[in-house]
Amino acid sequence: MATLAFKEAAMKSWWKVVVFAAILAVTAGLSAQSKWVRGAVTAMGTDTVTVKAMDKEFTFKVEPATKVIARGAGTAAREAEAAGKPRPTLSGLVKVGQNVEVDYREAGGAMTATEIRLVAAGEGMSADTSSSNYRGNVTAVTANSLTVKGADNQNWTFTFDAKINVVGTGVGTKARAAKEAGKAISVPEVVAAGDTVIVYFAEAGAAKAAKEIRVLSKAK
Repeated sequence: MATLAFKEAAMKSWWKVVVFAAILAVTAGLSAQSKWVRGAVTAMGTDTVTVKAMDKEFTFKVEPATKVIARGAGTAAREAEAAGKPRPTLSGLVKVGQNVEVDYREAGGAMTATEIRLVAAGEGMSADTSSSNYRGNVTAVTANSLTVKGADNQNWTFTFDAKINVVGTGVGTKARAAKEAGKAISVPEVVAAGDTVIVYFAEAGAAKAAKEIRVLSKAK
């Protein structure tokens, strides 16, 4: 009887581990996706930022965990920590009138920024609350598909056509050259295995159609 009771207890513990692992996997997958808006900052509050995109204003709550990616932000944060001072505030890094890209999550009618990135004005202003984005490292790229391994440790494959928009690090010069030549940019020319990217996409059944690819950093 003792042995049977031990086996039953072990089985229950095993199922708890399985369920917990499944929850973690789902959470990781969700953390790799978020909605996004790209536009100009129109207002700054103590814990909010308002962005205008597609003739509509979006106000996002900013939390201590919100990541801000701007030129000099990392250096300023390290210097503040070394001096025992508070980290730079959002208003010290982002100004009204600047163009930003905001990744956010929505719950209970509130939009909370998970990441705010300064972007170049020429990258186009848009807001797509119907699609998601996925961040990770490129594992494969072809003329019409891109495979990315994200925080959920899964390889996600996205399809795209010749009209795909590619922006970010190392893209500008080649994109301009292609445009001047009257040609569409070839994704394999500007995106390679090992690059860190964000793919903005829409789902149609099992397919994931990329709307835009942002190159965050090139593989070393």
